Amino acid sequence: MENKKVEEMSFEESYNELEETLNAMEKTDVTLEESIKLFKRGVELYKRCKFLIDSASLSVKEVLGNLEKEMEIGEDDMGR
Repeated sequence: MENKKVEEMSFEESYNELEETLNAMEKTDVTLEESIKLFKRGVELYKRCKFLIDSASLSVKEVLGNLEKEMEIGEDDMGR
């Protein structure tokens, strides 16, 4: 696993590493100390994924809101 700064990772990078981290935690030969490190990294990755999804969702809502306004204006122009 690469130790790239989480805040610089794309959604895909974060998600893939999160999956790798979860798989590593499931192994029975992982020490307690390593499990804690993996858990902390997993939490950071989860937060990054959530942040990126929330940001994307906000962008989509903004675009849809603007589209609705444009459509309302277009309908008003046609009614005149």
